[in-house]
Parts: sequence; C-alpha cells; structure tokens
Amino acid sequence: MKKVKIYILALTVVAFFLRCASSEKALVVQNPEPGRSVLVGAVLVENNGIDELYRAKTSKITVVVVGKFVVNGKELTKGYRVKTDENGYFMIQNVMPGAYVLKGIEVDVGYTNRDFITSRWEGDRQHYYNGGEMINYIVRVWPHEQKGRIINLNINYFALDNAGRVYSNKFKALRNTTLSLKEYKYTMANPVRYFKNKYSDSEWFK
Repeated sequence: MKKVKIYILALTVVAFFLRCASSEKALVVQNPEPGRSVLVGAVLVENNGIDELYRAKTSKITVVVVGKFVVNGKELTKGYRVKTDENGYFMIQNVMPGAYVLKGIEVDVGYTNRDFITSRWEGDRQHYYNGGEMINYIVRVWPHEQKGRIINLNINYFALDNAGRVYSNKFKALRNTTLSLKEYKYTMANPVRYFKNKYSDSEWFK
C-alpha cells in the first residue's frame, strides 16, 4: 500500500510540472485605449559557436524595452519585459506614445548558457554587449518620439560567439537573407505586417 501511495504521489508531481511547463499564456489582444499605442518588434539571435553550436533562435527570448513619455506635463520612463513568440515577434499593448528603446535581451544559447545582452552608448551609438546577469533600464540617448497608434521597433538581430562578442543590426524585413551563419537563410516580415496578418480583426491594425 505504501508503494502504491508513493507511486501515485510521484505521478501527481510529474503531472504538475508537465502542466506548468506547458501552460504558456497565449497573447490576449486588447482593445486600444484612448491615446495609447501598440509597440511591436522582433528578435533573431544567431549562436555562432557557443558550445560548438551554430544555429538560430527566435522563440521565448525575453526582450527588455524602455520607454520615455509625457503624462500630465511630466516626463516619465518605464521598463517592459516581454517574450517573443515562436517566430521571434513581440507586442506590448496600450503603451503611451513616446520614445522606445530595445535595451537588451535574455536568451538561452548553447546547452546551459543564459546570456544577458544589454547596451550602453558610445557617443550617439547604442552598443550591445554581454552584461553578466542584469539588464538595467538606463537610456542615455533616446530616439525620436513615435506618436502614432503603432510603434515599430523592427527586427533586431544579434550574433553571439564563444569569445563573448555581440554583433547587432536592425532590419525592416528579411527576405531569404543570409547573415552570420552562411548555411541559414531567413525570411521575416516586418513586425507590423506580421501582426496585421496574424490579428487581422484587431482594431490596432485596421
């Protein structure tokens, strides 16, 4: 009897963890609030040799975005954390119109590595680097404010290598494009087009 109870308990624990592991929350598309915007973007990461692996990643990348906007005449900043979907895209709904920066990403690469890619500014240029275990919300140079309904951060590309170097670039779209890994070709729609096709009934994209 004791063995049966232990066996049932073990099955219950396994079922619990499997349920937790598979309980990714689906994106719920919200209605636009007056005076608010939707922020969209995408991330593509290439692992160029970490753990002797050469492959690309788009899904379940944590993206850190920082925004600056004005509320009742007061300038405010706010940080956001969101995960990419299986295709590398992310969306943050009902943000204030303003200036937004992709400050960094958290991404699993290799077999056991979790890289925290953050950024700093050298003059007016944003420079990404492997920042240890934290991504702060400090922004030195802000882009132009975006006042429209859709704020587009485009496709943000990162190549990581086993020497700890980070190469980054930004694209509006990719069309059968080869980047650092020459055996891969990527086609990714602009984030606005991607979400417009995926959520064609949403008021955000009409």
